[in-house]
Amino acid sequence: MGQLSYIIKTLVIFFVLITSSLAGTDTQKFNLKTFDGRGSFGGQIDYPTQCGRKKLPAVVLVAGTGLYYRNLWLGTTGTERDFVFTDLAKRFNRDCIAVIRYDYRGVSCDLMSEDKIKQCLDQDIRKSVDDQTILDDIQAVYNHVLKQRKIDKKRIGFIALSEGSINISRMVARKSITPKALFFIGGVAESPKSLIRWQFIDRSVDQAFAMDDNGDGILTNLEVMSNYRGSFFDTNEVPMANLLSPTGFWYRSALKSYYTLQFKTIVNATLITHDSVPYIQNDMVYAKMSWWKRWFTDSTTVLENLRNFKGPITYYNGTIDILAPADRQLELLKHYGPQMRSMPEFNLVRGKGHVLGNHPLYGPMDLDLTEEVVAKVVQDL
Repeated sequence: MGQLSYIIKTLVIFFVLITSSLAGTDTQKFNLKTFDGRGSFGGQIDYPTQCGRKKLPAVVLVAGTGLYYRNLWLGTTGTERDFVFTDLAKRFNRDCIAVIRYDYRGVSCDLMSEDKIKQCLDQDIRKSVDDQTILDDIQAVYNHVLKQRKIDKKRIGFIALSEGSINISRMVARKSITPKALFFIGGVAESPKSLIRWQFIDRSVDQAFAMDDNGDGILTNLEVMSNYRGSFFDTNEVPMANLLSPTGFWYRSALKSYYTLQFKTIVNATLITHDSVPYIQNDMVYAKMSWWKRWFTDSTTVLENLRNFKGPITYYNGTIDILAPADRQLELLKHYGPQMRSMPEFNLVRGKGHVLGNHPLYGPMDLDLTEEVVAKVVQDL
């Protein structure tokens, strides 16, 4: 019986794999006008075609901070899996879930090179982006989804990456969306204000002392010069000169005081700048200054925004994530979670980064984790 059972299980698995590989996709592209009348943005709905259902569950994919096209190019391997949302869409379609993904306004292709940036980034339209228009664009997508006859309106979920979790929580709080379930990758539990402070101060200190070769708690200028290349600061184009101490070395407490003072200066300069001034990063217009300001002023936690949400909430956060540190999010959840109507499930993923890959920041997502996320969505929708 044991051998027969094994053969039957093997045949079942083989049959599932075969039927999954035969499943087709019907892609329906859309173009939506922005609520503020400043333009339009594109997207698509990927429908599985061989599932035999009149109404399909659906998931809306929401990216984080950046200038993203619907594919979400966020990997470093040079393979198809670097397109994180495209990869997820194929797997969801395989499991009979419709997938909705959209372009950030002003972005018309994956910005993979300087030529693509010139070709596909409308920086004038990006000047219209703020913390409210970001929500409005997601709302326009959601409204469009509700009109689709093939989609079960009671079985719509959101997968949000990074800042996307903040934006979705704001929409839940204002009651403009009613999803069945929420899934956050590299998700935020704390407030934007506390997260940005950690990124500027504590993360900077931790990353600087990662260059302390002998671990004696003293970071010398020689250690900075020896270890700068390839460091967090080099990758993020922070000049090495900004890390050198006038006394020749840093104690951790002194460096934290230094970054705290810098942070206050940045906050003050930002808050006195007019809301309509473009926020520019890497010589590209990301948004209006009002979007950037909200990072320094919004002290409402994501968990507070989700306090009254009734459906399942699932977090997947990696322990080497350098944007939304998993331990901070989990600690807040332990304290605040019991006050929520739906206690979030928090998956602490060892050795993985912001996009659940081997890199602290970039993807692609680990293949096993990708399938775990897909299975969880199938279960909750």
